[in-house]
Amino acid sequence: MKTILLFLLPLYLSATTLDSIIAKALSSHTSLEVIQERINAEDYQISASRNFYNPEISFGLNDIQFDDVTDRGREPMQTASVNIKQKFPSFGKRDAQTEKNRALKQQLGSNMEALKVKLTEEIKITAYKIWEVNQELNITEEYIGVTKQNIELNTAYSATRDNSHMGIMSAELTLSQLKIKKSRYESSRKALYAKLSYLAGEKIDDLEISLAIKEPKPYDYYLQKLPNNKAYMAKASEVMVAEHEVKVTDLSGDVDPYVQVGYYYRQEFKDYVNVSFGMALPIYGSESDNTESARKVVLSKNAESLDYLHNLEGQLGGLYAQVEDAYAIAAILNDESMPQIEHMFELTNASVKNGQDLFVYIDLLKQKLSLDEQLIKATSRLHTTEAALDALTGETK
Repeated sequence: MKTILLFLLPLYLSATTLDSIIAKALSSHTSLEVIQERINAEDYQISASRNFYNPEISFGLNDIQFDDVTDRGREPMQTASVNIKQKFPSFGKRDAQTEKNRALKQQLGSNMEALKVKLTEEIKITAYKIWEVNQELNITEEYIGVTKQNIELNTAYSATRDNSHMGIMSAELTLSQLKIKKSRYESSRKALYAKLSYLAGEKIDDLEISLAIKEPKPYDYYLQKLPNNKAYMAKASEVMVAEHEVKVTDLSGDVDPYVQVGYYYRQEFKDYVNVSFGMALPIYGSESDNTESARKVVLSKNAESLDYLHNLEGQLGGLYAQVEDAYAIAAILNDESMPQIEHMFELTNASVKNGQDLFVYIDLLKQKLSLDEQLIKATSRLHTTEAALDALTGETK
């Protein structure tokens, strides 16, 4: 039994993957629950739109005599009545309102999809920043170890070589700077994990992620998928809602007939029933003005949607330029600069082990550290910009 538990323990202690974090967040994040409840509320609005107007009921006493208000048998006009009035919506009004509520529900759904895309983007970018900080922390710790070793090595030679003191002092200053960097990276990592935990909706202490330099997808790939942008689709849903509002407003000019039935009770005479029909008279043109106003809103929403698409095209151009730049820098560093500095580092390292050139070695170590950091940042920027491009085209993976 103990053997089985030891075998299963690494499974429970394994780091969380980026895909599992995204899946968890998209299924249960509190910000999504807010919109989901609004969508659920719209279902009730759709149901309510199928109902008739509420009936009106009224009670009355007719012909009250002031000399004796309790006497209700003097003449036939003295009645006690109950009246029920029911208004009937004109043909098509309920259907138009139902379609408008369905459009509103679709708009909320589009807003939710847009929020999912934004949430996915934020999770990816935060995860890539964690990878960046972890890589920087790893190389910083590595260089701290290398610097300490060389200080110890050259301290042993300092008793016989007077010119080694400057190199040792330079190495000790570099070591202090590396320790400061390490502290900053550790603090930054804590803050990033706190942010990732909020975005994921659960406590995240470790993340399993690996980033590599890869060539960006073609510009046309993103351009063709640009209409899939969820925020743009939400704008299109707003146009649809506005169009249905035009129908609802236009139909409001059609009169709604009503029927009123009253039962009249008389104390000394026979009771009777009264039936009346009526309708509103739309003679002032307010309904027509409201319809024209609703049509102008549709034109405005259409223009806003088109302008948003043009804005997305501009964003795409800017982001794609950034991803190309990040890829170019990462490729140069990885293929050209890093091999050269590695070769120089190996040559200088051999002389340092013989108690020589520590000052030169430390200077070279700083250059190598700078190149390592630039490569890490370029790789991270490549992936974070791709995450922004994916969000621009509506991706949630």
